[in-house]
Amino acid sequence: MLFATIATWWAASAIIAFAAGAVVGVALPVLSYSGRIAAPAVTTPDAVAEGRVLRGFAGSGNRFGWDRAWPLYLPHQGLRDAAAVRAGALSVGTRAVSVARSLWWRPGEGGARTAASIATLVLWVVLVLPVLVGALAGLLVSVGAWHLVIAVAGGTISVVQSVAIGIRRTIETTLRTQRRTTSRCPRCYAVSSTPSYLCTNTGCLVIHRDLSPGPLGIFRRRCACRTTIPATVRKGGQHLVAVCPACRRELPKGSGTRQVMFLPVIGAVASGKTQFLSAAVMSMSDRVNAHGGGFTAISPVSRAFIKAAEAAITTGRRVAKTPWDDRPEGLPFRLTQGTVDKELQLMDAAGEAFADEDRSRALVYFDTADVILVMLDPLALPKVSPLYDASDLAGSVSVADGDPTRSYASVVERLKAEQVDLSGKHLGVVVTKADIVHELMGEDVLDAGDGGAVRRWLSSRGLDSFVSTIEGDFGSVGYFAVDSYTQRDQDDPLHPFNVLDWAFHAAGFWIEAMARPESDNELEGMLK
Repeated sequence: MLFATIATWWAASAIIAFAAGAVVGVALPVLSYSGRIAAPAVTTPDAVAEGRVLRGFAGSGNRFGWDRAWPLYLPHQGLRDAAAVRAGALSVGTRAVSVARSLWWRPGEGGARTAASIATLVLWVVLVLPVLVGALAGLLVSVGAWHLVIAVAGGTISVVQSVAIGIRRTIETTLRTQRRTTSRCPRCYAVSSTPSYLCTNTGCLVIHRDLSPGPLGIFRRRCACRTTIPATVRKGGQHLVAVCPACRRELPKGSGTRQVMFLPVIGAVASGKTQFLSAAVMSMSDRVNAHGGGFTAISPVSRAFIKAAEAAITTGRRVAKTPWDDRPEGLPFRLTQGTVDKELQLMDAAGEAFADEDRSRALVYFDTADVILVMLDPLALPKVSPLYDASDLAGSVSVADGDPTRSYASVVERLKAEQVDLSGKHLGVVVTKADIVHELMGEDVLDAGDGGAVRRWLSSRGLDSFVSTIEGDFGSVGYFAVDSYTQRDQDDPLHPFNVLDWAFHAAGFWIEAMARPESDNELEGMLK
């Protein structure tokens, strides 16, 4: 009878304690999340940026590490929460054992005291032990079941997340590769496939270096300030302020979401660089607008440039000389046609920058240019300048100083010395002031519509070795003669846009279609 009673007590108390332990196990995650028991370690943006959360691949090509943003809950914070629940369960179990042990009264050693200790031990085993074992078992089963559910559900979600990240990254990379999107800083000349972006919260100083789907967000990410922003360059670049990853200065809006056609110009003082670029920019603006597109200056410097070009061409004046700056700022323009969005960035350095190799050394943007234009003033050639000086046209235009090929050498010799591969680059040789040459020597002497004729003309005027040199240096060379001062029809061989059309073809830039004004429908089809 006594053993039956004890057994009944053990079973009943163990079952009740098991249920109580299970309830405590169910409540543990809530108590842990609220910080009442074993608060979990939080995967903060600072911890992410310090490399204490994410391992392996770091954002933006490992150059800057991970951005200061909140990571996805799974698996990073989920693992820490599970560890906190286990720690809480261990703490509760340890406390229960401690309380249970305190119920065993042990008065001490010797005689009656030892007998009392043995008696209370028997009572403890009969009354307390089944409760303790049941409670611990319930706690263990409850917490174990919770971990199993979380492991299965969390593992499934993590796998789905990884697949989604892979798909999103592939789509983003493919589309950006097809559209050849890049960003180019007009101030420090750095070229990046992915610019950096500022948080939309104006009070936040976080710079997001790698805006791509990943462990910081698949569709959107949460900045350290808890502001959500898009998780891709294609989406974020439309709304966020872009900054150069190298110098941290602001880039034109939309940088990183479009193809950039970069076109730098080499030329001595008074060789006609700025006049050529002014005429070319205005003609391009007319062409784009005529097809229902848009041509917009997207920086204060480019806006000032196009304003001066428009004023000079409208009034028939020559543009002012470009002031010398050892690190000139690029001139970015945005070109849109239907759904197509592109950027043209011109670089007009003053002629003084090409006086020698030391002065041109700061113009590192030539290193990354696919197409380079070199301006040659024909009036500075030894076989032409005497004719000009003796004619009635003498003094009507400025003439470039010194050897017209020296400016080319000041740039290209540095590139070759630094082992920059020129075989994949294209060089456009532009003979400026062709209208003056025609007045001096006749229009049939310099045929602007035939690049081969321009090449032969240069060779016959003492530049045969120069022609051989440049054709050995570059992968391809185009020859042109232009009149950048007179307003001509856009199909005139002397029109500056012919040079840009060649450059756009060489670089695979969409504006090439602008040279074919058949129809708007054909134009937009070719742009895509």
